[in-house]
Amino acid sequence: MNLVYICNQMVRMLHCYICCIHADGKIGKSFGDKADAMNPVIRDAGFRKQIFDREIRDCPVLFCEHTLIYYAVFSDGADKIVVGPVSIEKPSRELNNYVVQKHGISQKAGFQMAYCEMKVFGSAVLMFHHFLTGEEMSLDDLWRKNELKEDDVKNAMKSISTVIFERQEWGIPHNPYDQEVRELDSIRNGDFEKLSKSLKETYRGEVGQLSKNQIRQAKNIAVCVITLASRAAIEGGMLPEEAFSMVDGYILQIEEMDSPVKIDAMMRQAEFDYAAEVAKLQKNRQKNELIERAKNYIFQNLHDEIVIGNIAGQIGVNASYLSNLFHKTEGVTIQQYIRHEKIRLAENMLRYSEYDVKEIANYLSFCSQSYFGQAFREQTGMSPLKYRKKYGTFQIENNKNK
Repeated sequence: MNLVYICNQMVRMLHCYICCIHADGKIGKSFGDKADAMNPVIRDAGFRKQIFDREIRDCPVLFCEHTLIYYAVFSDGADKIVVGPVSIEKPSRELNNYVVQKHGISQKAGFQMAYCEMKVFGSAVLMFHHFLTGEEMSLDDLWRKNELKEDDVKNAMKSISTVIFERQEWGIPHNPYDQEVRELDSIRNGDFEKLSKSLKETYRGEVGQLSKNQIRQAKNIAVCVITLASRAAIEGGMLPEEAFSMVDGYILQIEEMDSPVKIDAMMRQAEFDYAAEVAKLQKNRQKNELIERAKNYIFQNLHDEIVIGNIAGQIGVNASYLSNLFHKTEGVTIQQYIRHEKIRLAENMLRYSEYDVKEIANYLSFCSQSYFGQAFREQTGMSPLKYRKKYGTFQIENNKNK
């Protein structure tokens, strides 16, 4: 393997620039499918010097600008190799303009920031590091060595000591652990009554302070509670992917709220919804590990055409055996279950999204819109359009805003 080959593959993975900086500050070989005139490292000599002067010890150096834009720097003898810039969130026009203005890139050049998820960027950095040095690292090591400094650890320990001292001094303990256990156990068992009782308990103590801002405090508490509730629900039999998706949906909604009262109410609603899902599961079936794995695969791939052979291969069993076991355990065939789950997701999309019926049918990989409509009517008793007219909240919100 050679450096040119690896750099070309990296460019295809990350869609960003890679260039070599010599000790005299000049640019050596550069890689990328766009002109050098749009590369901040090439355009901005002062920025290039700052990059070259960064000390590299036993791992690649990661650094960011504007909090979202990342670069990685590697040593290659006396030279430095720079990968980036890469945005870890989908770039906006403002982000592109920031780079253009900061690094003197011409507006006519049409600069477009590369986008890559942080984990993908990190994995590519580790692969490149291994090629250059032969050393193996984990993502956790890469993040820790770049982001968590000794002073950060010291400050964290100081903060912990301060919190402990203040709570002891004022005699204000945290909320009791046994109450939290009862709260999570009720979700794990799908028990609404016990969940309600656990939330009404009175005790001496307060939840931890996670922010000095009241709104942020409420949001942080909600994130913690909903995350714990999702794990309890998984232990109670809920599919992990479905539970995780609920976490994402609730937290994204909470992030848009600006009232601690509404945030707290949404947090409790999430707990009761998780308990409801567990109660429904425990009422309808007996848990089987292979069936659970099959269902989790189905949930993760509802937007694709799902083939029984692929499910069986994924969980390591014979397709015929899986089909028979599924039918015996669940009382329906795998194909019937897949169609049921696709329609269930379609109901959710008709309620809460702006996608039209054709788009939903295509997204869920139905062979035609008419077949989707037929399957939807058989399961719900009404057409997709009538269902949206009756239950669609997106449509209602739009009408309110007119």
